Amino acid sequence: MREGRMLSPTNEGGDPGCAYLLEADETALSCGMPRQPRSSYCSKHHALCHVAYGTSAEADRLREVELLACAVGGRQGWHGSEPSRPFLERLQYAVRDFA
Repeated sequence: MREGRMLSPTNEGGDPGCAYLLEADETALSCGMPRQPRSSYCSKHHALCHVAYGTSAEADRLREVELLACAVGGRQGWHGSEPSRPFLERLQYAVRDFA
């Protein structure tokens, strides 16, 4: 059985614990384990999600975010129901080095 807590828009019981989202069919579940100090995650999930400041991993992540922002038009996002073919091609080109 998978442990986890249902996400709630309000924080009814104090600290909800680790915010890492677990896979669930139709319900969002968070890990719920005690959080690591100064983190939204438990030790296990903090190690998966945290990118240390000043590292090459941080530089790679920032570069990826910038490329994705350029591919989607920055703050001027597209408002259609499906992404256009040119958008998908730009996105594929932008993230090819990160796959």
